[in-house]
Amino acid sequence: MPYIGGLIFLAVFSSVMAFGAYLTLLGRIGADRAGYSTVMFPVVALAVSTAVEGYHWTLPAILGLFAVMAGNLIVLRKSK
Repeated sequence: MPYIGGLIFLAVFSSVMAFGAYLTLLGRIGADRAGYSTVMFPVVALAVSTAVEGYHWTLPAILGLFAVMAGNLIVLRKSK
């Protein structure tokens, strides 16, 4: 029963809250810039995993993080 309760919470309530937050972001900064922000979601997930679950960073993960950040900076500077 706890598994089903957690699944329902994640599938319904968390999804609705995340979708609402993303729609608010779309309204504030526009679709083009909000699209680039979605690239940051895995970066945030890795940061949370590091703090909560003790994720150990590897060289490929660090290189990927820098690639994501550099790509976002390049694209966002060109879109101004």
